[in-house]
Amino acid sequence: MLAARFSFSPDMLNPQRNTFKKSERLCSRILIDSLFQGASHSVSAYPIRAVFLPVDTEVQTGVSVLISVPKKRFHDAVDRNRVKRQIREAYRKNKHILVEQAAASGKGLLVAFVYVSDKIEATDHIEKRMVRLLDKMKSEL
Repeated sequence: MLAARFSFSPDMLNPQRNTFKKSERLCSRILIDSLFQGASHSVSAYPIRAVFLPVDTEVQTGVSVLISVPKKRFHDAVDRNRVKRQIREAYRKNKHILVEQAAASGKGLLVAFVYVSDKIEATDHIEKRMVRLLDKMKSEL
């Protein structure tokens, strides 16, 4: 009877939710241009390459992510969108590795994930590579 009157919200059951909101996406053309010009760092875990740039907190707070799958590799939009979904999901599940490090350093972080293979990999393989890639980025920060 007591349980019927008390309801749990999703936040109470899982305090650390794995979300990927619009505010976490890198959309600004100016910031994207600054990410790909000179001062950025790059790490790779085949089939994904990450280009990242620490920035001041006045410019950007938290971690902003851009996902790119070149049309040169996949001509069909269906295939490009599938790979982008796989990368987005792998990042969403494991972003805590990078977010905690960025919060501890007190700086914002711009990240671009670029898919460099020309074939579609299994989702669990991409997730393993994403974890390895985030660990490499964490060690370089």
